[in-house]
Amino acid sequence: MRAVLVFWTTALVGVVLFGEALAPHDPSASIGAPWEPPGPGAPLGTDDAGRDVLSRLLAGGRDLTLAALVAALAAAAIGTAGGLAAGWSDGRPGRLLTGAADLLLAVPFLLLALVLAVALPPGAAVAAATICGGAPLGLRMTGDLVRNARGSGYVEAALGRGERVPAVLAREVLPSIAGAATADLVMRFVMALQISTAFAALGFGPGPQSPDWGVMLRQNLPGVPLNPAALAAPAGALALLAVTAALSAGGVPRRAAGRPARSGHRAGDSRPGDPAGGLSVDGLAVETAGGDSVIGTVSLHVRPGEVVALTGPSGGGKTTVIRAVLGLLPPGLRQTGGDVRWLGEPVPRGRAARRWRRAHVALVDQDPAGTLDPLLTVGRAVLDGRRLPEADARALLTSLGLDTGRLWTRRAHRLSGGQAQRVALARALLGDPALLVLDEPTSGLDAAALALVERALARRRGGGAVTVVISHDRAFAARVADRVHELGPPAAEPVPAAGGAGPTGEPVLEAGGLVLRRKSGLLLDGGELHLARGELVAVTGQSGCGKTTLLRALAGLHPPEAGRALLLGRPLPWRLGDRDREALRAVQFVAQDPAGALNPAHRVGTALARALARTSGATRARARDEVPDLLRTVGLDPALAGRRPGELSGGQRQRVAIARALAARPVLLLADEITSALDAASASGVLRLLADLRAGGLAVLLVTHDAAVARGADRVLRLHERTLDARTPHARTPSRMEHDDRA
Repeated sequence: MRAVLVFWTTALVGVVLFGEALAPHDPSASIGAPWEPPGPGAPLGTDDAGRDVLSRLLAGGRDLTLAALVAALAAAAIGTAGGLAAGWSDGRPGRLLTGAADLLLAVPFLLLALVLAVALPPGAAVAAATICGGAPLGLRMTGDLVRNARGSGYVEAALGRGERVPAVLAREVLPSIAGAATADLVMRFVMALQISTAFAALGFGPGPQSPDWGVMLRQNLPGVPLNPAALAAPAGALALLAVTAALSAGGVPRRAAGRPARSGHRAGDSRPGDPAGGLSVDGLAVETAGGDSVIGTVSLHVRPGEVVALTGPSGGGKTTVIRAVLGLLPPGLRQTGGDVRWLGEPVPRGRAARRWRRAHVALVDQDPAGTLDPLLTVGRAVLDGRRLPEADARALLTSLGLDTGRLWTRRAHRLSGGQAQRVALARALLGDPALLVLDEPTSGLDAAALALVERALARRRGGGAVTVVISHDRAFAARVADRVHELGPPAAEPVPAAGGAGPTGEPVLEAGGLVLRRKSGLLLDGGELHLARGELVAVTGQSGCGKTTLLRALAGLHPPEAGRALLLGRPLPWRLGDRDREALRAVQFVAQDPAGALNPAHRVGTALARALARTSGATRARARDEVPDLLRTVGLDPALAGRRPGELSGGQRQRVAIARALAARPVLLLADEITSALDAASASGVLRLLADLRAGGLAVLLVTHDAAVARGADRVLRLHERTLDARTPHARTPSRMEHDDRA
């Protein structure tokens, strides 16, 4: 299909640009009476002056198309550049740009276009009208996308390794919004075609002898009863050009957005289900477009009232199985075998599948925060347009440990990871869906919140509903599920103690008087924090208490309201822009969200090579040569260097983000829930890696909800009621900052 589209687009562009050479007659010469119907020598008849319609049609698209393309490029370039500036700037420049765009959009476009048509030459009028009508919309759209990208893990990582803002915009932000920018360019092109045609039809276009499609529309409208083809031909050509442009933009190949590592194993069901009830999957098989097996012969049966869990290693295909069952496989994957039934009937495909999912299914994806509309409040997001009692939604949020009084009117970007996860779960649970699918629902939850989720799932047991839980946490799966299905090796080693050489006494980080605040209120009041070389300090606390904000403050991404810090005995500026290259390299941050950690436009090898080249000063060639070793360091196959983030599992993306941080060879690693998306074996490997690095002097500040991970730390700090409560099993010598305070 794509090859046909490419061929058609190429042929059409060729005809539009060089069609005059194919014209059987001189487009300006009269060959007969006006508006003669189609006949020999004139397949489309003649126009108002007896000229050959086909010849004028072939010659009339070049200048029109080129003028529309120039206008579209100008409008798209201005809109994109303005959007980059407005989206990145938090201050007055961004507000001024957005205000100017809104002012232009408030002016009646038809009136503005007519003024431009009268005041300017035809080509300039088309360009000016396209810019005035299209650039403000492009600025608004691009600005919103840039604001979203600015808070992503890959942009923050680039800033954290010292890249300047123009480089970040060009190398990280622009590639990530390239699809939207391309769509905007096509929209502006179609808009310019419409404006140019309208101007010509109103008499503001080229002269009457010009073989222009817009001019042909104006000239041949009176002769429709005599020769309809004289009007239909240019109208059809304009429509065909616009539709082809739109199809070409939509036909740009998108990378597979969820292809996991290949999984050739089988998963069988230990207890057959009732084929006439619940969910029944037999012999499910999934392959790539190239014929490589991703999932082979999976069977799954879930009776009404049951909770069934799928577990297995990261990249083992758990998410792919469920997406195949629901008919949600991403581009690049296809179901090649198997029978999927719901209540004894085959699960439909295509549009019918969408209707089936709306009627029966609720899905909580791996990235719950990304599924929440940033424009909706928590209350509206949970209700999700359904006519259900608000009291039920509030009660459900409360049962999941959320304060509805504080969160009901809050938007998604003001939620912690654990809060967003529970809001998404509440949205799915509300209305008691017949089929509930939860993909890694425990990754951002503390023990108290996890217990509440388990209680909510327990209430679905024994009724008529079906629940499928995907989790790498086998202990959680065993507690909530009636049966557990293994995808991959059935045994997994437990997460070990972190080990390492332990603290050496030489201070790496000394921070005091920390005051952290968010819009939601004060998070930390006067906190003290000290890390020595080789030390692993774990930070625990309830979801939303400020653990991530603490790490982001130390990383220079969220400067504290007050406080001071020393890094290796030198003052550490709070803002990234004030830190020198050595300080930027020395402190690296790994964010919690693996879905937003990597730029979807860059291959893994490109992302890691850029980090290596920037922080180590290595040449690009040498940095590329070091990528395989860096991937092996975090337990990944070097072959993954050629994949994009959408082709990796959540656990694989998390390890790539860790590898990117380690590329800088930091002395302090700030890690936010880096094991939350990993199965037990992978988490053990990451912690063993950290132990090896700590033996070389790396200090690690790790936020975690996992009690086993926290037990492996040298010290545990609990963030609770705006204080950092420390339990210190190891003796520690007074820090330099403490000496200064005593003096």
